[in-house]
Amino acid sequence: MRIVVITGATSGFGKLMVQSFLQEGDFVIATGRNLSNRQSIFSAERALFANRLLELDLDVTDHSQIQTIFNLLENQFSGIDILINNAGHGLFGPLENLKSEDIRHQMEVNFFGTVEVTKTLLPLLRAKKAKVFNFSSVFGFMGFPLTSLYCASKFAVEGFSESLRIELAPYGVQVCLIQPGGFETGFGQNLIWGADAETSLYGTQIKNYRSLHEMVSRKKAQDPMVVARGVLRLSQMKRIPMRKVFGRDGAFSYLIKTFLPEKIYFLIMEFILSKVFLAKKT
Repeated sequence: MRIVVITGATSGFGKLMVQSFLQEGDFVIATGRNLSNRQSIFSAERALFANRLLELDLDVTDHSQIQTIFNLLENQFSGIDILINNAGHGLFGPLENLKSEDIRHQMEVNFFGTVEVTKTLLPLLRAKKAKVFNFSSVFGFMGFPLTSLYCASKFAVEGFSESLRIELAPYGVQVCLIQPGGFETGFGQNLIWGADAETSLYGTQIKNYRSLHEMVSRKKAQDPMVVARGVLRLSQMKRIPMRKVFGRDGAFSYLIKTFLPEKIYFLIMEFILSKVFLAKKT
């Protein structure tokens, strides 16, 4: 029976992965902020898989909580087979409207949280020659207007993961980037936007972005279980790839970013985005 640790497990991809790995017969350690005070989140899973589900509080920006989990796992388990760094949140908006404390928090959660959890748990991961899955995004390889800090945090996860994959290979630990496109996870409803965003100089761009997001979510919603089950299947492979893109939009974005000459790519993107983001709605 494999030991699986999932951060950010309380909603979205995280919660679906908890379900998927439990159904496969794994022992799942589900973590999230203040999880002990939110017992209803995993009530159904607890009823079905109580002997294979461990729920732990974890704020990935709190090193003491990370260390507490390491100590508990070291005492109860001989190692970890799968680590899924899924915890994260989105800070959107024009750079001028973002508060310095929100900018730093974005990096603390999405990037430094991934780094600190992985670093602290490495002795346990190495003991089992584990697999590490770091959640990035389409925005981890593709810059997009009004998402500069979110993109920066995910670009950082990409560089970290690529380097770590080579660094840990001699010790049998494998690292994979998960790059989802837009899926129906509730991510859009939980975004943090810059202060006074819609009344700023960038108001038209913001309104158009939100309209585009609502249209895509309504008409072209993608089932997030595709990602949850996809990560499960990857975890069962003997050798996992460096990255895995999920979603129609993700695959298309990856193709044009990877294979178009840079000059042509930016000309096309600037033209399209100017039509979408700067158009005056009547």
